[in-house]
Amino acid sequence: MPIIEWKDCYLVGIQEIDRYHQHLVQYLNRSYDHFRENHTLEPGVLEILVDFSIQQFNCEERWMQRSSYPKLAAHKEEHRHFQTEIALLKKGSGLDTKGCVDLLWFLCSWVTNHMRESDAEFGRFLDSQPRRT
Repeated sequence: MPIIEWKDCYLVGIQEIDRYHQHLVQYLNRSYDHFRENHTLEPGVLEILVDFSIQQFNCEERWMQRSSYPKLAAHKEEHRHFQTEIALLKKGSGLDTKGCVDLLWFLCSWVTNHMRESDAEFGRFLDSQPRRT
């Protein structure tokens, strides 16, 4: 059973961003399955998540910059907050059972809320803009 069920409400309407979101959800589900079977996360899971999130965040921020998104600064701050929280979790209890549960809970909550709210808001902004040809 996945920890996150993919829903269309996570789509932004930009294929590049939507692919990142889908891959992130798939990776979180695979990590959760591994945790359920082994009560630990795969080695390097934090590094993979940090690397992946940096790529995804850069992609989103480029799109926001190009479209003159008025809430770019606030969105960037959300991304920095995510990276700070991951760093704190990594530094804290590590990846013992409690650390794994904390990490998975944080990721599931943050990812679904961020995609459903902040990223979706950007999608609505793009939909409201005149199409450039």
